[in-house]
Amino acid sequence: MLDRASTLLRRLHTRPATREDRNIRRLMAHTGLFGIVQGGVITFLPVLLARLGASATMVSLLTSLPALLTIVLALPAGEMVARWRNIVRDSARCFYAIRLSYPPIAAAAALLGPSAAPVLIVILWGLTAIPGTLGNTVFYDVLAEAVPPRRRAAVNGVRWALLGLVSAASVALFGQMLEALPWPHNYTLLFAICFVAGLLSTYCYSRIEIAAREPDLSARPALRPASLLGPLRQPGFAVFSLVTLVMRWGLFLPAGVFTIFLVRNLRASDAWIGERTTLENGALTAGYYVWGRLANRLGPFRMLAMANVAVGSAFCLAGLASAETRWLLFIGAMIGGFFVSAVDVSLFEWLLAVMPADERPRYVAVNTLLLNVVAFLAPLTGAAIARWAGIPVVLFAAAGCLFISAALTLRLQARPIAAPRPAPAPEA
Repeated sequence: MLDRASTLLRRLHTRPATREDRNIRRLMAHTGLFGIVQGGVITFLPVLLARLGASATMVSLLTSLPALLTIVLALPAGEMVARWRNIVRDSARCFYAIRLSYPPIAAAAALLGPSAAPVLIVILWGLTAIPGTLGNTVFYDVLAEAVPPRRRAAVNGVRWALLGLVSAASVALFGQMLEALPWPHNYTLLFAICFVAGLLSTYCYSRIEIAAREPDLSARPALRPASLLGPLRQPGFAVFSLVTLVMRWGLFLPAGVFTIFLVRNLRASDAWIGERTTLENGALTAGYYVWGRLANRLGPFRMLAMANVAVGSAFCLAGLASAETRWLLFIGAMIGGFFVSAVDVSLFEWLLAVMPADERPRYVAVNTLLLNVVAFLAPLTGAAIARWAGIPVVLFAAAGCLFISAALTLRLQARPIAAPRPAPAPEA
């Protein structure tokens, strides 16, 4: 994997002579710049809400509200994007719209009081799900068309590793910056940097070159039960959905309370949070190289089982931590980051394997719907459990879900994944 990655980077360093090489270079630039956004806004936005005194339910809505809107839009989005002819251009417009939310969020944090700012921030962030759902629905199509299958695994390995490296460096620098500058200038500068980086990232993405496709004019943006039941009748996709449903419940259950746990239970500073996240992203980067090499040998089931047990163990370590023993979270960050990369590597190729090539938007839409049902319900459930029994109980419950998911993957390991029907041959 390292040899393939170094070869790929050497090819990117030279002047790209083919459309394939140009696309890979632009994907790398897009990913690297997005790493700044991930290390800034995406990492520290829930921290900002916790600092403003937001409740566990309000922080949970930062995940649940976008998920709710995505649930409503997921299936219609699959039908709508099927009518797009230039999917790169149209999806780039959606990603630009997301970046335009950063300045008003920063203004709300700086100008409004602690009682009003969290509500407006959550609403603004939730609205980004509208363009996000449309843009993300065709991202699999863009990637599949921009990079041929023989190079996709290597490109994704380097792309994800680059994302981890840039995110790790960014979150460390942002954490120190937030500690060094006074409020509200520290968070205002963070959002300004991420706004510029996000625009540049989207610009690089918008220059990806793929052939225009013939739009499906028969598609209608309507929510129909058949749109959901059709893909779920495909055995391979049904198995994928069952395993990931349990796994995602465990991953999302503490999403709204984990930052509150760091800020209030463990009394962690922004710099400490940045250091922990940097360590996690560093482990994530290393994991992409390791799991990329082992993916074909282990297969998606065994890899997911190992990852679920490891990430569940990381949640258990976090649940045992206190303000005096918060170093346990550094161990958990290394374990969780290293094995979460195994989840990404296996799920990406697994999902592509069970989707018919001519129906990807529809299958991605159903997968997005199922994902966001969990992303809406699980954080709110975690917030309710935290009010009743405390945040450590939420972390242990999340670990239990991941252990159950591991057992399911081992149980289903012997069952072959049904291959999707092939796409029709293109006309001469």
